[in-house]
Amino acid sequence: MRLSLLSSIRLIMFILLSYIYYISAENHTLLQLTFVIAAALGFCINHFLLVTPLVKKYFILALTLDSVFILGFVFFFPGSTLYLILFGVNAVTLFLIAESKRIIWGFSLAFFIMWALCISYSYRMTGSIDVMENIINFAFIAFEAVVGRLIHRLIHAQEKIEIQYDELQETHHALKDAHEQLHHYSKQVEELTLIQERNRISREIHDTVGHKMTALLVQLQVAKELQNIQPEKSEQTILICEELARNALQELRLSVRTLKDENRSFIATTRKILNDYQDMTGLKSSFHLKGDASQIPTSVQLDLTRIIQESITNAVRHGKATECNVSIEVSDLTIEALIKDNGTGSPEVSPGFGLKNMRERVYEHGGQITFESNPKEGFMVKMSLPLKEIQWQMR
Repeated sequence: MRLSLLSSIRLIMFILLSYIYYISAENHTLLQLTFVIAAALGFCINHFLLVTPLVKKYFILALTLDSVFILGFVFFFPGSTLYLILFGVNAVTLFLIAESKRIIWGFSLAFFIMWALCISYSYRMTGSIDVMENIINFAFIAFEAVVGRLIHRLIHAQEKIEIQYDELQETHHALKDAHEQLHHYSKQVEELTLIQERNRISREIHDTVGHKMTALLVQLQVAKELQNIQPEKSEQTILICEELARNALQELRLSVRTLKDENRSFIATTRKILNDYQDMTGLKSSFHLKGDASQIPTSVQLDLTRIIQESITNAVRHGKATECNVSIEVSDLTIEALIKDNGTGSPEVSPGFGLKNMRERVYEHGGQITFESNPKEGFMVKMSLPLKEIQWQMR
């Protein structure tokens, strides 16, 4: 579109200059009139060569034909320097379209040769040379060459910007699609993680509550047998049954609440667990978080919540603790957790179902967990989980 407009202006300039050449002559001959008409037609034909989609292929032919017509003006109208303005219009076309420097230098050298021939022919025909007019018109040629090259660079810069913009749009759409797919995959992973957690909680309910209910059933049968034989032992057995039922109900409630709280944030879920334990058992607890909790992946949040829940359950059930402190530090690389209670403690740590379950949860994420306990110093759980680099150590 830009080249078509410039080519149209170029054609108008050629036709106007051809007309000026004709009317500037004092005596019009038929041969001059014929040449002017032929040159105008030639310029029109060249115009169509320059507006074709194959302009880069035909522009050398068009410029060569234009140069031949321009030399014709020198032959038929000697003495005038208007032909330099025609060469200037040609120079705009050359520097606007040409990509190769060899073509530009070739046409430039050819121009200087033709210019020297034109000056020589005009001097031979008129006997004089207008030096100032030649210099002014040559300056016009140089100016048009510079303008043509600047327009050439401007057009190329705009085309490059358009290409880069199209590429940017394609990249934007690709990134948008990738983001949507990533969001979809993230949702799927989150749903699978929640399903996995529900299954795990179901297993825990089966292993813990089911075990207690089995023990409760056995104790009830014993109490029934001792009711008439040893009433005192029967009453003690019933008290044991009551404690078993209370513990089973407590664990069942906590597991159900964990299932309900899966859609809550990690901080809200953890605070809810600690508040529930305080309401049900009187355990005083504190919670300290350093860092950004949103950096913790959803799957890690669920396991971390269950580890905190299991730790404070053990603190109350086995350690008879009255206080428990939970500290979590989140950095760019790791999650560090420390859970400490003031329970009775023990000289040796013998991992049972709860501790083994906690260890499995941590190992699934490539982390490390340790248990420390001393008599009358309580129980302590130390845990470290990587966020960006996961490393498993076989045990």
